Amino acid sequence: MGDQEAQIRHLVENAERDKDRGGGLRRDALTKLIEIAHSSDAQLKCYAANHIRYFLNDFPDLEEDAINVVYDLCEDHDSQVRIEGYRAISSVSSVQHKWIKRNSDVLVQLLQSDEPEEVAVVKVALCDHLNMDPGVTLGVLCDQIIPPEDPVDEEERQIRDHLRSLVIAFLKDDAAEVIIRKHTKTPGTNAENVLVGQLLTAIRRLETHDVEVIIKDLLLMMTCYRPGSARGMDLLHVLIDKARSSLNVKSNDLGSIKTIGFYISLAHFVAIERRVASPVVLLRFYCTSLMGKPVLQRFSPVEQLVLVGRVVEALKACEDESRVRPQICRREEFSLLRRLVVDGASNLLEALNDPKSESLAMWDTLRSLLLACKNRKEQENWVVPFHLATSISKFQARAQQLGQGSNSDEIQVLIRQSLTEPSMSQAGTTATINGDSLPERPAHLPARPQTERPPLKRPDMTKPSHTSMGGTASNPRPATQTRDPGSMTPSKRSLSSGEAPHIKRAKTEITEERQLTPSLLSRMTKPVAGDTEKTLRRRGAAGKKHVLEDSSEPDKHPMGGYSIKGAAAHAERGEESGDPAPRSSSLLDRLHRSEGVDGGQRKRNRGKA
Repeated sequence: MGDQEAQIRHLVENAERDKDRGGGLRRDALTKLIEIAHSSDAQLKCYAANHIRYFLNDFPDLEEDAINVVYDLCEDHDSQVRIEGYRAISSVSSVQHKWIKRNSDVLVQLLQSDEPEEVAVVKVALCDHLNMDPGVTLGVLCDQIIPPEDPVDEEERQIRDHLRSLVIAFLKDDAAEVIIRKHTKTPGTNAENVLVGQLLTAIRRLETHDVEVIIKDLLLMMTCYRPGSARGMDLLHVLIDKARSSLNVKSNDLGSIKTIGFYISLAHFVAIERRVASPVVLLRFYCTSLMGKPVLQRFSPVEQLVLVGRVVEALKACEDESRVRPQICRREEFSLLRRLVVDGASNLLEALNDPKSESLAMWDTLRSLLLACKNRKEQENWVVPFHLATSISKFQARAQQLGQGSNSDEIQVLIRQSLTEPSMSQAGTTATINGDSLPERPAHLPARPQTERPPLKRPDMTKPSHTSMGGTASNPRPATQTRDPGSMTPSKRSLSSGEAPHIKRAKTEITEERQLTPSLLSRMTKPVAGDTEKTLRRRGAAGKKHVLEDSSEPDKHPMGGYSIKGAAAHAERGEESGDPAPRSSSLLDRLHRSEGVDGGQRKRNRGKA
């Protein structure tokens, strides 16, 4: 030991025993330590690193210089000096907690050291800082995991990616035990809130790399991620949002498809395998976003088989929850989800119907889908639609070729049950339509339309029939007539039991308003007063003028008007009886009659001339 080193040691020891914390002796000691930290002697540097902490709190004006000296020691060319500098950082933070955040950030950067021995010391120092203030230290660590929002150049991005992997490895391998068993063991602590919140933010911004480690080796190891926890639901929603955003990118690029499958796999692990989140949310996402035919076709046949299997596993998990924990999945909610899966089962079956992907897993998935269809038929009086029956029938021949140990008998029975309509004895209540009994319509479907024909309108037989001018009935039958059902002649073509007999439309009944309104034909045969008198004057006819009779009298003109034959008969009877000649029913007849009258008058005028 040299004289200089001996003098420094003597000064520092005396200053440590001095009770005057702000006295000159202690200040001189701290100043001397800062000075020798910049010397070329490695031993003096190490001595300064180990004793600065004793005087740091006494002189605030020298704190910044003392901290910078410690950081300089961490970058010294001598490895032993650097190691003492790492330890000095922890000692400084222990005596003055306000430096914990800054010192933790320095230690995180020091994880990039190429010397394994030095990295081990840095990790110990970081664990010391976790014990001093877990919330602040975890915040610093997670800041290095979260990618920046603003774009950075390629070099900085590579540095950040490398440091992120180092921090995640430290949390997983070196700090997990102290974090899980000590600082986050009690739910709701500040350390838990910081760690969970920051890591979820990181998952939202990160790509697929490192996300799986964060979820499986960090988050799900914490006690707050218990079955059905709110923390688990938050994590599941983050993963579903990531998967949905990838699905919205209309691209069949292999990288995009792998990203979608990656987040779906993690979401399935969280909700189905670990059960830390409700499977209802995941199954609803499957039904609304994954079961469409265009979406399924974006995946390879092997990936489609995996996706269909996950849908079936989620349905089974929801069924278990509805029995064990109805507060998570009510029975009605499970029935609705099963209905959604069965309604889209044709797309799932099409994805399974690939000979290249045939395996025990495929047949187990098919069996689960058929069981879902069977349970819906039994519980909801549901009938398998034609398109679904067609998809199921494609597996019938292949199922008969299955060997033992693959549930072949059960699968064949389920296929036959799915392709067979439920018998009438299985239906609850029935409705009768045209004498045939039909099963009652399920409650979730609209009511059947009314198929019975309305009763035919029969005429009022109390009304008097129309009579002709002679007083006899012009039409002995009523205006409307319906056949007696018992007297109907059967059709030449025999009706099958399922057909309803064709009933001719009955004639509409003549209403009182129609009866009071003369028809066009009756008005054409009725004489007009002005025309009749003019014609009689031109012919020189004398005598008493015929008074036109009221056509409304029932014995002259029928109230409902004449038929074509009736009008002709009335015209003949009118000429024989001396009644005024009826008005011509056509323009040509009236012209001929007018020519006969005017022509005779013109001849007489010529004779006089």
